[in-house]
Amino acid sequence: MKLRITSNSLLFAYVAAFFIYLEGPLVVIVFASFNSGQIVRIPPDGLSLKWYAALLDLLRDAPGMKPGLVDTVFTSLWLGLASTVGAVIAGTLGAYALQRSKLPGTQILRQLFMLPLLFPQIVTGIGLVLWFSAIGGVPTWLRLLLGHLIITLPCVVITVTASLETLDRNLEDAAMNLGANRVATFFYITLPSIRGGVMAGAVFAWLTSFSNFTVTFFLFSGEMNPLPLWLYQYIQYYIDPGAAALATCILTITLCVLLIINRLQALGRVVAVSK
Repeated sequence: MKLRITSNSLLFAYVAAFFIYLEGPLVVIVFASFNSGQIVRIPPDGLSLKWYAALLDLLRDAPGMKPGLVDTVFTSLWLGLASTVGAVIAGTLGAYALQRSKLPGTQILRQLFMLPLLFPQIVTGIGLVLWFSAIGGVPTWLRLLLGHLIITLPCVVITVTASLETLDRNLEDAAMNLGANRVATFFYITLPSIRGGVMAGAVFAWLTSFSNFTVTFFLFSGEMNPLPLWLYQYIQYYIDPGAAALATCILTITLCVLLIINRLQALGRVVAVSK
């Protein structure tokens, strides 16, 4: 009994330490955003909301503040949305083809889809900037979109593949035996059955695109500056808790999105069960 209590205590201590290690930097950012001083300090000199009030000056491009926050937020939003839509369409169809194909070499091809997750992103960024430089004439928005598609596509492939592996193939066979072709079976049977995996892949893809720095750093330009690059430029010249306040707002919005999606998924399961 004593040995079991000790092992449970060690497991709890390990999980707690691991959680603190993962979430510790986020806690530091939140605390730093309430600092009443002029520099980032932990523990803070005092508690104040003045840096959140300063965000209003950033939003309206007040004199003495770094301009372009609103434009850079909209750039990251549309870039994340566009890359997510592209990754969901291409990733869902690709995962379905790889899962249903009986041709040799599909396992190797599936692993090739995962290479953007295995390679360091700095390698991907350097390869993309050299490739686009060799092609020439590629606009900034297209460079960013194609680069983000590369890093978000594996997120959708992984989640959709996992959903397809748990899908009951008898449902598809029954639909085709009743006269449905493969396209109708996919849209009316397969896609609704794997919507959880598609939704999860879309969320991970959007978060990956919205927060990506490394690949974006090699592909952006002055005419199009996503939010991670804007924050990087901000902390180069402004060593104050304003960046922590903005990061806390982004963190809060991200958590709210995840909670809403999780709630919608739970409601979807309840509706499905009630039917």
